[in-house]
Amino acid sequence: MPEAPTLADLLPERLDRMGDEAKRKLCENEEIGCMKLAWDFIASELRGAIAAALDCPLMEVLAETWAQAQLLAEHAHPERHPPGERSVVEIGAHDVSHELAPVVTVTVGQCPPVELEFTLTVTAHFGGVKLAVQDGHILGGRLGEAWASGQLAFEGVPLHGEAESGKTALPGEFRFAPPGVAIPRLQG
Repeated sequence: MPEAPTLADLLPERLDRMGDEAKRKLCENEEIGCMKLAWDFIASELRGAIAAALDCPLMEVLAETWAQAQLLAEHAHPERHPPGERSVVEIGAHDVSHELAPVVTVTVGQCPPVELEFTLTVTAHFGGVKLAVQDGHILGGRLGEAWASGQLAFEGVPLHGEAESGKTALPGEFRFAPPGVAIPRLQG
């Protein structure tokens, strides 16, 4: 079975604009701005730090989005779905979008650390999904046609073109570690 895709898999190999944007932000500190630094090395380290921050399973992030759906909310109520009852919930063709905000802290010499907050927008398309649900948790599921892509930005500036964004095929079947992804109980 192939390894499950991560959020980092959605990014292109090169993020050339990342170094320029990081340099611009870091140079706002006059002490850093006057230093001669190896900006290419800093950009490379920053790319590695972003990849590490996004090394989490893509399907779990998408399942957290599904868990918020009204369609699944009733499965979080034990009086409607008693403990141990297993259901299959079918969701038709749909698109989802989810934003994450990884933060990388950069320290240069004796200067105060600078936090660089990025935005990763994950977009996924599904031709249909069947989710296994039990005890208020998504246990896993099966996908129809499915793919996902990501756009990384810094302070609203995209760090790669849309065509450069990784478009990752998603696994046909997936499972989550017990107890699964929690479905929050809605009030009311």
